This record gives sequence, structure tokens and C-alpha cells, in this order.
Amino acid sequence: MDTLARLSHWTGSFLLLIGSLRLWRNVLFLRRAHGLTALPETPPSVSVLVPARNEARTVSACLESLVRQDYPNFNVTALDDQSSDETGALLDGLAARYGNLTALHGAEPPHAGWNGKSYACQRLAEQACGEWLLFTDADTVHTASSITRGIAQAEGLGVDLLSVFPRQITQSWSERVVVSFIVDFLPLTALDLTNLWRSKAGSAAANGQYLLVRAASYRAAGGHRAVSQALVDDFALARRFRANGHRVALVDGTAMLSCRMYHNGREVWQGFSKNILLALDSAPAERRPWWWALLFAWGYAAVFVLPFVWLLFPRYRRPALLVIGWLGGLRGVVGWRLRRSPTEIVTTPLAGWSVMALGLGALFRRRRKLAVRWKDREYSGTR
Repeated sequence: MDTLARLSHWTGSFLLLIGSLRLWRNVLFLRRAHGLTALPETPPSVSVLVPARNEARTVSACLESLVRQDYPNFNVTALDDQSSDETGALLDGLAARYGNLTALHGAEPPHAGWNGKSYACQRLAEQACGEWLLFTDADTVHTASSITRGIAQAEGLGVDLLSVFPRQITQSWSERVVVSFIVDFLPLTALDLTNLWRSKAGSAAANGQYLLVRAASYRAAGGHRAVSQALVDDFALARRFRANGHRVALVDGTAMLSCRMYHNGREVWQGFSKNILLALDSAPAERRPWWWALLFAWGYAAVFVLPFVWLLFPRYRRPALLVIGWLGGLRGVVGWRLRRSPTEIVTTPLAGWSVMALGLGALFRRRRKLAVRWKDREYSGTR
């Protein structure tokens, strides 16, 4: 027991040290990118592209925020992707009111080998004429400077794909526990955003809620057609850009847009289960030996699970409290940087355990070859 406890404490402390160093570098990078506010002398044209499937409760707010941008040269196109609710009618009504908005309607299901969102994005891109393309989700709401800030940072950093961390809106208890932990905290402590921007990182990352891409680079990389079978399309597109020699950056977008991804516990479970399952099956597993998964599981447990177990044993309580306090401090820094509620700090243990449950559920579904259902479409693990 003593050996296991010491190994757990040392592993947790080491991983938190690595996470702290990454977070420090990331905060410096985000601050630098945030300061890039100057547009080119001749601002490039931007086509904003919004795929929408069964988004009647959010699409109006999204599109009204987009058509009112302060950017001097842009247009908006939204595609109703065979919705079974009132999304299509809402798009037509908004297009009649705003001259810079075009509504399209998808009349056919995705072709074989395509996921629904990638198929919709490819169709939208084929209609776009802007020098830059902004793919954004129908459940986002943008500030008036969203495009301006995006173009200024993309041009200032010299990248071909810019993605952001939006301000995540959470209201139900399940959202508050899980959403920001997965979307904000884990990436900022696990990724090296500076190396990602410099194309030195081993992997690429992006957030499909805001993908601003240089149109010429997007088409040279094959667009969404090149990642049609990669069901985690935002990460796959970022990897595709990197593979083609194009630069990628992930920056702070809390002043650019907000997003409420899910509205209740069921949506949280289904949405993240889909993402984790498909990430497992689209990951380049051949690059990692079998024991990597065991090391990952041990490291995760040493940070998010075992310290709370050691609290039950007085002789191990002090080092356990050190790890727990360190973890809470990191969560607090991320929350401060991305304008999260301080109360999320105390939910960190529940968040860590929830992600573990989501991962185990995804592994079970993968082993049993069970599909997950999202927006009336089934998704199964496949490359």
C-alpha cells in the first residue's frame, strides 16, 4: 500500500507540474494572440458558413448575431440539413429579412462514407466565394467583432486555420460539471498551443464551433471531402491542414462568441459519448503501443481519482491534499482566463470521474459495436 500511494503521489505531482508549465505557456500565447487587433489594409472577404440540423431553438439567435457583424466585407450562408423541426422555415424567414444572408436546403442524406456535418460543410464551401471561410455551429452566438477579431488574429499569427475557445454557457448541473472541464480545462493543460502554432506539436487540435480557414488552403488540403470519413471532423481538418504544410492556431475566443452546447444531462452524456467514441476510433492507434493506454489510465487516476481515495487514510492525507489543492489551483487559473465561474473549481472531482465514466462507456460501445444516436442520426465507430 505504501509503495502504491507514493507512486500515485509522485505521478500525480509530476503530471500536474507538466500541466502547470503547459498552462503557463498557453496563457502567454493566448495573451499575445488576443493583442492582435489590426486588420489588413484591405480586409479580405469572408464567407460565414452555418450548417444547421434540428436547431430551431438556437439558429435565429446565431444568424442574427452573424448578420450584424462590424466586419466590412462578409456574407452569411446557412444550410438546413434535412431538419425535422422548424429550422428550414426559420432560415427562410431570416434570409427574407437580411440581404447578406442566404438560406440553402439539403434535400438528400449524406453520401456513403460521409458524416452529416462534414457533408453539409462541404456543400456550403462549394457555394462560398470568400477569401476566408468561417465554419461555425448553429448553437453559437457571436459578438459584433467576432469576424474582425478572428481575421486580425489569423493574419497576425500567419495561420491558415484559426480556431478558438468560445465562452461556454452552462446552466444545468450536468453542464456545469462536465462541459467546461472537457472543452476548456483539459485542452489548456494538455496541449501546447505555442508548439501547435509553430507546427512543432505532435498532434493538431481545433474546435468546430469556430473554424476560420483560408479558402485557398482549405481547397488545397481537400476541404471536408478529404476528411469525410473522420467523424471528429474539426480535429481531422486541423490534422489535414498540418499535413499539407499549413499553419494552425487555437486562441481565446471568449470575447468573440458564446455557445451552449447541451441543455440537460442526457444531451451532455450523448454528445460527449459520441465525441469520445468517435475519437477513439479515428485516432491513429498504430502510432502508439498497447501499453500507452495503461499509462494514460494510470496517470489519469493519479490526478483525478486516487488522491480522493487516499483522503480516507490519515497517513496518506497530506500528500493527497497537496495534489488536490494543486489541481484546484490549475482549474482556478483556467476559469479566470476563460471567464468561468469560480464554483467550477469544487466540481473538478465530479468532472474527472464523469469523464472516466464517459470513456468507459465509449469503450464498452466500441467493443460491442454499438452506435450512438445524435440529432436523429446514428454514428458508429469507424475510420
